[in-house]
Amino acid sequence: MTNHANRRNTRVITGPEFAISFTLKGHDFRGIRIMNLSVGGCFALVGARTARFFLPGATLDDLLVLHPELPLGPITASVAYVLGYGPGGQATDQVGMGLQFLSMDAPSRQALETWMEKATAAGR
Repeated sequence: MTNHANRRNTRVITGPEFAISFTLKGHDFRGIRIMNLSVGGCFALVGARTARFFLPGATLDDLLVLHPELPLGPITASVAYVLGYGPGGQATDQVGMGLQFLSMDAPSRQALETWMEKATAAGR
């Protein structure tokens, strides 16, 4: 998942009640807003002050999807791409990052697949 053309999974647009938490390079990130979600990953927004941590290929450990309908176990993910840098490499107010899920336990994957099927059928 290095660019938008490589998206293989159906994505569901998420509302403000969806967030993630994770650890990256020893730093804890909590309540990070996600804009969409799929079985294969999500798109998250981070503040410009922390954007320097999110380089393509960076590994996010213990990622949790924070939503009452998605009690998923910890996920390992990587930064697939980053959007939102202006001219000269300066970050804008927020930077978006595409995250690819690398591994999750089988019950979490099944729960996410089931939720995605329901959300897609409901037209989310």
